[in-house]
Amino acid sequence: MERKEVIVVGAGPAGMSAAVKLCDMGFTDILVIEKEASPGGVLRQCIHPGFGLTRFGKNLTGPEYKAVDEKRLYESGAELLFSSTVMDIRQSENGGIITSVHTPEGLKEYVSDAVILASGCRETGRGFLEIPGSRPAGIFTAGTAQAMMNLKNTKVGERIVIVGSGDIGLIMARRFTLEGSQVLCVVEKAEICGGLERNRKECLEDYNIPLLTSSAISCIKGKKRVNSVTVRDRNGEEQEFFCDTVVLSAGLVPEDGMAGKDIEGLFYCGNVLYVHDLADDVSVSGEEAAIDTAGYLISKMKGRSFDSKYSSFNVDAVREERKEYIAQRKKERLRESKSGKKHITCIMCPNGCRIDAESFTGGRCNKGENYARNEKLDPKRILTAVVRVKDSSDIISVRTDRPIPKSLMMESMKLIRGMEVSSGVKAGDTVAESFILEDVKLIATCGHGSK
Repeated sequence: MERKEVIVVGAGPAGMSAAVKLCDMGFTDILVIEKEASPGGVLRQCIHPGFGLTRFGKNLTGPEYKAVDEKRLYESGAELLFSSTVMDIRQSENGGIITSVHTPEGLKEYVSDAVILASGCRETGRGFLEIPGSRPAGIFTAGTAQAMMNLKNTKVGERIVIVGSGDIGLIMARRFTLEGSQVLCVVEKAEICGGLERNRKECLEDYNIPLLTSSAISCIKGKKRVNSVTVRDRNGEEQEFFCDTVVLSAGLVPEDGMAGKDIEGLFYCGNVLYVHDLADDVSVSGEEAAIDTAGYLISKMKGRSFDSKYSSFNVDAVREERKEYIAQRKKERLRESKSGKKHITCIMCPNGCRIDAESFTGGRCNKGENYARNEKLDPKRILTAVVRVKDSSDIISVRTDRPIPKSLMMESMKLIRGMEVSSGVKAGDTVAESFILEDVKLIATCGHGSK
């Protein structure tokens, strides 16, 4: 059994940040275990902007955000074990922690003084939602649809109904629309949208996609492929939507089944602790868990007790506190939505300030006022997409180097669908000069061949 000082399970944004922070604090015997072939987690398929706003003060795409921490991880000195799945985490008789791992070479076991669990979360499927009806093809989770489109350039359907207004579902509603599919509606059982306000604005309102609140799918119909769904509102009224695809975006569940609770020296962080709204907050959670892990190791050497919100002993309490916070936030948003006042929601940062549409007041900074004024006169957006690599089945993700008029989004996508790039393109390279407008460039957000 191989000994390590600290093991980090997962190399997504939380795990990368945790490992780098530990190395920065002088810990040299760190092992990072990742089930995929490279670090980054889900970030590589999240080609949309909105990452890094609070942490770096920049509006990055997922691949760009991933590249920052990936570089730091490789330079940190931590040992990295890829394509390996943690099967079990348990307390050893000597007070350490045993981690059983299925690796390409077979089953291995490690013993360590501490483990940071940064294994993220998983999507809830149709079985969890208990949607009645037949079991045809054409039903996907939002994350699966996102991976198919953004990593494989595969269109999932032509006429789409989305179940649940989680952020991934909202983002994919925009992505489907830009790629030429028709999103018939987003069905949400709650009274208000479940995702961030800025995603509701950019992804639904921008493209006139209906959000049916206080509603649920009462039946899915179809034999080989979905051909319609019936949506029932809280008053019992039903309407049928003829579609070929249903996308589920109705919740995420922490991926913590491999770890026993109440293990001394086990720390949770990121989305395995609870589902965060922003990747920036996930990364910060990893750094804070690393600091507490260091405090635990030092206290252990000195024979002192140590408590942390990231400790496995406190996970249930932290999750319950988070539920109460979410419930309170929903109540506040519901009150705002019923106030009758006209607002423009600022999307320049995650705060999502509601700016009065007439006086342009209500923002926490002057960005809100400026955004609201521009939104009335000439609304603009960053465009993200994928482009084929010449003489290859590969694709790379791209974005405009600055916001373009909202009215040009669909026309820009037509240009992108006819483009190809040469192999060997690197992240940051210019793919097209004077794209759609003379002063706009289309740039690569990942390199060809990057994982």
